[in-house]
This record gives sequence, structure tokens and C-alpha cells, in this order.
Amino acid sequence: GLMWLQHGGNLRHTTEQNDGVSRYGWLMHDGENFGVQEIRDEGLLLRTEFVKQPGGDHGGDWSWRVTAKTEGKGPAPLLSLFFYVATDGQGTLRPVLENGTRLAAVAGTSEELGDFTLTFLPPTGEGGEGLKYASYNFLAAAVPGLHRLTDLVRQSLRESSVFSPPGRPRRRFFGVSSSGGLPGEPPRGQLLLHQVTLEPPAALEVTLE
Repeated sequence: GLMWLQHGGNLRHTTEQNDGVSRYGWLMHDGENFGVQEIRDEGLLLRTEFVKQPGGDHGGDWSWRVTAKTEGKGPAPLLSLFFYVATDGQGTLRPVLENGTRLAAVAGTSEELGDFTLTFLPPTGEGGEGLKYASYNFLAAAVPGLHRLTDLVRQSLRESSVFSPPGRPRRRFFGVSSSGGLPGEPPRGQLLLHQVTLEPPAALEVTLE
């Protein structure tokens, strides 16, 4: 799944009719092999695209691209995209870390998918050209249920992370702490979350093999 946060705004996860997201919906899809979705949220335009390649015994491979850009004049607020994978009752997840801070991939197994690898590629410019400067945080936590994911992530955010692009002013932002949970609630599954903080426009790709 995906959550996002324009710093200075609210953490978004599910799009409710009354939460200020001005428009969202599928632009095109065939219900199975590909889809393009657009979400507009207070000057932020998020476009998500997926394509699936059938094969094997577990539904095949897929890739997913998220493009973020802002509309309007003036400097864009920092944007955090939270890509996550969670289990609910069964399955196991193992983080694959790069430099101790970036969740580069998740190695997992589940009854439905067998063994799988979910890979988070570094962000690029909007058209896929050139790597984009970003700050990374990750969260590994036990979850009492998928309905509590938003609360768990919100509780783990701390305004202690620093976005420091070369030659430009440093800015503080809300980053997830590396471990967390909801005290007093028995765990049902695992959550691994990859937070990417950057200045739009940018494109990010995720692959599942």
C-alpha cells in the first residue's frame, strides 16, 4: 500500500469523501493486467500506474510507478511517500537494508504468493531521468490488524529527521522511527514501511517478483 504526507498537512492513507482530497479515481484499467490512477490533494498530483506480467503458479510479476508533482507557483512543500507491505495472520517478511537506513527490498513468503521479493528503486526525475535526492526512513513493527496501520504509522512519526540536499538549506521533517507498535494490542502480523522524502516532481518504481 501507499500513504503520503505533504509536510505541513495530514497523513493520507485511505481516501474518504470528507477528508479534503479533491479528486481521485482510475483513468484507465482492465481490472487485471494494468491500471492508471490519479489523485489530487491540495496542489499535489499523484499518478499511480501498474502493469502485471502473468506467469508461474502465483499470479506472475508486477511493477508499479508513482509520479508526484505539484501544481501552482512557489516552492513545493517536502513530500513523504510511505510504501508498505503488511501481513495479516500469516506470512513472513524480512527487510533488506541499504546503508542501514534505506529499505531497498522486502523478502517475503505467504501462502498465496509463495516466496517473493518486493524491490523499492531509488527515485528519479519525473520522466525517469537522473536520480533524485531523497531522505530515507524505515519502520518495522508488529500490527494488531490492517485497520490499525494508519494509527501505527502516525504514532511513530517524529519531527527529528533532516532533509539536507547538497548546497541547499536543511529542513526538518516528520520521519518514522525504525521500530514501533501499539502498546497493549496483541500482534496479528508484520509491517515493513519504506519512507521516501523529497521535493516533487519525482517518479518512484516498485517491483514484485
